[in-house]
Formats: sequence, C-alpha cells, structure tokens
Amino acid sequence: MPDIRALTEGYVAAFDSRDTDAVAGYFAPNFALTDPEVTNLTPKSAARDYVGGLFAANETLSFVAHRIVVEGSTSVIHFQLTLGTTVLDGVDLITWQGEQMSTMHAY
Repeated sequence: MPDIRALTEGYVAAFDSRDTDAVAGYFAPNFALTDPEVTNLTPKSAARDYVGGLFAANETLSFVAHRIVVEGSTSVIHFQLTLGTTVLDGVDLITWQGEQMSTMHAY
C-alpha cells in the first residue's frame, strides 16, 4: 500500500512551488476536481490546465498545510491558500488510487 501521507505532503510541496507538471503527476488519468470554481472537472489534462491557470494568474501564491489526516486511501488537507491578496482557509478531501489521486473535493 502506498504511503498516502508522503504522497499528500509531496502534492502540497509541488503546489506550493507552482510546479504544474509535478502537481499533474499526482492526478490519475480520470482525475476529477471539484472546488468552489468548478464541478467535476475531468480528465487530468483539464485539471492540469486549470491549476496552471491559477499559477499563471497569481504572482503571489502559497499553499501551506496546517494538518494532514489520512484514513485508508483518503487524505484530508486543512490548508491556507494565498492567491495574490486573497487568503483562503480550506480543506481538500482526496481519494487516492494507488499513488495517484482519483478525486479531490476542495472546500
């Protein structure tokens, strides 16, 4: 069984460093993203483009995990996301399929 905590921490580091390719590397081919801006954005390429757009649109960006909780093949990240002057406190609920994310629900 993969180390879901380590995978989740790697995802956080990739997102915080604005590495679109590394972030997308965590997405399974059929990955589906839901957040306040999108509903069931799929497949991987569409989610990659969406994340890349966030990175490009925000000169200032940081993603900090306050807490990561893992249960089976699910991880939850309590995070602070800074996009420009906007600071968001939220939660990502991630379902893992092996070493890749199958779904993410961001709140």
